[in-house]
Amino acid sequence: MRTFSLILQYGCFAFALFLGYQVAMALYHQDYELMELIADVGTILICIDLGVFLFSSKAANKLSLQEYAKQLEQPPTPLVSFTRKLGHLGIMLILCSWIVPMVN
Repeated sequence: MRTFSLILQYGCFAFALFLGYQVAMALYHQDYELMELIADVGTILICIDLGVFLFSSKAANKLSLQEYAKQLEQPPTPLVSFTRKLGHLGIMLILCSWIVPMVN
């Protein structure tokens, strides 16, 4: 499970880099649809959020139930809480990119 988490973490960061490259090239060539670009930016933010979450939670190695409960009571680090907010922003961007074309 630990190797799967590591592969997923690197996959998230690699996909975020790939989408970042696609967004940059679309903006550079001025060949894009705005709603697709917004959905790609939202996906980048979600990938960064998931990658940071997997990186911060990989220290858990067969915790007992009490240790896991103590870990949940502690507030998340500032980096994790910031990336969670970015992930929520990414979800909102994706939802907006789906809803706005339906309204028009």
